[in-house]
Amino acid sequence: MEGRREETELVWAAKFGDLVAFDELVRRYRPAAMLTAQGILGSRELADDAVQEAFIAAYKSLPQLEDVARFGSWVFAIVRNRSLRIQAGERRTQLPIDELISAHIPSIHEQIEDRSDVAEVRCAIKRLPRESQDVVELYYLNEWSVAAIAEYLGLPKTTVKWRLHTSRRQLRTLLSEQIEEPI
Repeated sequence: MEGRREETELVWAAKFGDLVAFDELVRRYRPAAMLTAQGILGSRELADDAVQEAFIAAYKSLPQLEDVARFGSWVFAIVRNRSLRIQAGERRTQLPIDELISAHIPSIHEQIEDRSDVAEVRCAIKRLPRESQDVVELYYLNEWSVAAIAEYLGLPKTTVKWRLHTSRRQLRTLLSEQIEEPI
């Protein structure tokens, strides 16, 4: 049971952007994923490609994983589907890893434009009551669902919804005060 809890903590950390946690999950699941892919494809090289593509897809889709306790079965479904696609002859054109990463990172110009807005919002969030800060940041800045926030923080969904509701009003006031302040 302790190992299971540790795994769910790793999944939550990875969902929150912790690459070290995701690397640990890959290390744990890669041997079994290779067996699954090799069983379908029969070739170690093709299986290695399928597993690598599956873990990249899993990382990109991790925010949508609702039940973190089902991470293993979710990853295996991705590995199986990717292997079956390769077996059927569907090959995606492979981008070098740098291009793949940069395709999912906003351009520096977008970052510069958004940086001041995000800084203002983060400043306003820090002025909210402590119990609301995590809920608001996870929901608005990290785009988590109410259900995922409730599970992660160990709160009922109704509590998360209430905190979001009351925080919206407070944020409107705080942000309008910041706009009215002279620069």
